[in-house]
Amino acid sequence: MRIALDAMGGDDAPLAMVQGAIDYARHFPAHEVVLVGRQLDIRSCLKKEGAEPKNIRIEDAPEVIGMAEKIAALKERPNDSMNRCAQLVKRGDADAMVLCGNTGCSVAAAQLHLRRIPGVKRAGLLTPLPTPKGHTWVIDCGANSVCKPEHLVDFALLGASFLESAYGISRPRVGVLSIGEEEGKGDSLTGETMELLRKTNLNVVGNIEGHHIYHGDIDVVVCDGFTGNVMLKASEGVFEALVTILKEEIYRSLRTKIGAKMLRPAFDGMRRRTHWSLVGGVLLAGVDGVTIIGHGRSNRVAVFHALKQAARAVEGHSIERMRARFKAITSAVPAAAADANA
Repeated sequence: MRIALDAMGGDDAPLAMVQGAIDYARHFPAHEVVLVGRQLDIRSCLKKEGAEPKNIRIEDAPEVIGMAEKIAALKERPNDSMNRCAQLVKRGDADAMVLCGNTGCSVAAAQLHLRRIPGVKRAGLLTPLPTPKGHTWVIDCGANSVCKPEHLVDFALLGASFLESAYGISRPRVGVLSIGEEEGKGDSLTGETMELLRKTNLNVVGNIEGHHIYHGDIDVVVCDGFTGNVMLKASEGVFEALVTILKEEIYRSLRTKIGAKMLRPAFDGMRRRTHWSLVGGVLLAGVDGVTIIGHGRSNRVAVFHALKQAARAVEGHSIERMRARFKAITSAVPAAAADANA
């Protein structure tokens, strides 16, 4: 397996990207990591780490797109690391790519070069959020700020296909994020989306509220990218605030410090189950090639897990499953129209 990694993307690039790639390459010697970016900068980081595993390759990309730049930068700098990663996947020289840089440009680069799976109207960011039972996957978490009902139906189909292929979940439970569980609650987008979802063969639960995401009784939640991104960032903020509050309370007295020492394994376990860096990255579902979008703040741990996410999607044949599902849907539409006209 060959995974292209944008070595120049992210707040701490290229060092964090190179560190994560080294860790992954050592852990998975049968996989190859292609570090895409400025060759001299990448080699300098490899030298600093004192390692260059044989299953790491460098693909030179002399140009860089910054974290705050507009999508137009992709055309202005065609030899940047994002464009080059997508080109490697398109040519078949890489099986997947991981991008931790400018999210808008990352999403645009993937769709520009790889296009969308035939039949998919919009691609969405499919994000796992922790629950006591595992994860709830929310799509879209930021790729599309404005959506139509048919886009959310696509998201539901994409999310269900991914969980079936990558995680072996049979008939994932699908819900629509709204302001209430009752039928009719929410705006026209959620109402019309629910009507369309009821016509599919998906396992549709109905409307769900924000707190249901963390209960573990739903597998896929669909929403527009604006709502999803606000929900995601708010969730990260709540987690960080709770950790800070907990630390302050621990250091308030000797008794709580002693108690915290005893509870250290439990705290470590909670971090393993909840921290975003141990997810690493999220699938850009709907693009015709495995694309993992990582956090701009990614460190070596996050990069390592983002590469793992890419490998899981490839091994699960996720894109092929999504492609087959949408091919079946589009082929059924003309058949239904012919029966109606008969």
